[in-house]
Amino acid sequence: MEASIQIRDLPFAKNRILSLTILFLFISFHFLLPLGLLFGSFPVWAAWVFAAALGPVSYTFWNLIHESIHGNFSNERKQNHFWGRFLCIVFGAPYSVLKCSHLMHHKFNREPGDRIEFYDPNSSKPRWFQSLNYYFRITVATYIFEVGTGLLLSLPSRWTKPITDRFIEYPIEEGFFKWIYRPEILEELRKDIFWILAFYIPSFWLFKNNWPLLVFLLLSRSFFISFFDNAYHYGKEINDKNSAFNLTLPKTVSAFFLHFNYHRIHHRFPGCSWDRLPKQMEVCGETWDKSFMKQAWSQWGGLLEPLDGKISK
Repeated sequence: MEASIQIRDLPFAKNRILSLTILFLFISFHFLLPLGLLFGSFPVWAAWVFAAALGPVSYTFWNLIHESIHGNFSNERKQNHFWGRFLCIVFGAPYSVLKCSHLMHHKFNREPGDRIEFYDPNSSKPRWFQSLNYYFRITVATYIFEVGTGLLLSLPSRWTKPITDRFIEYPIEEGFFKWIYRPEILEELRKDIFWILAFYIPSFWLFKNNWPLLVFLLLSRSFFISFFDNAYHYGKEINDKNSAFNLTLPKTVSAFFLHFNYHRIHHRFPGCSWDRLPKQMEVCGETWDKSFMKQAWSQWGGLLEPLDGKISK
């Protein structure tokens, strides 16, 4: 008799409702809003308020995609994959790039290449460049990397391989490109890039002279994702795959961000769905480390001196 596969208690219905709500908001921004501006039925000031409000929603958007990456969106693999790719098309970056880069983060967490806040004296890059790279990474680079890498890798591999080889300095980068260059992954990536361009090019065209609104949304998305994601690790122990901060937020805000602030819990139990993270924290006896806002703000302190061993700031 074959052993049955354990069915986890995942919030699939909630995830679908959240996905459809977020998709409606962003599709409305990309297509209904510019039409309203074009015909004068929607005031420009309200459009800017709408764009500003969608900045933090973009972080919830990413966290929902994140559930699919870890297989926590649905118990059915096809549903996980479908919703992940669908959401990523509207998000503007291929699912394969987000999935691979995030899983590499888990695999190489706090190892060289994934602890960007520490000055690396062994790197060929000078300190001023590492500092510039750090601030770029915590402000906009995460989303720009996801979009740019997707666009680059959609080109023929014989053109892109010499370029990507120049960016490989650490095992995390080597692992990423080794995985992403698999033929079946590139095939899916190129299909997703086609649909992303089919979504975004008409949107830019519809905005016409109001294109700064769309650019503002994308830069805002870049900032929230880059700045918030790095905050959970800034100054934490190195060489520990579970190293991350549990950061306090008001309950409603924590739920709005799908409890991503329970971050060490997530690293310890990546198969735990977002709605069960608070309970998981209680069960395993974990504690809070810092305030989310204070920890996020501390990132402006810049590069830290290199550390030996497991030392926390």
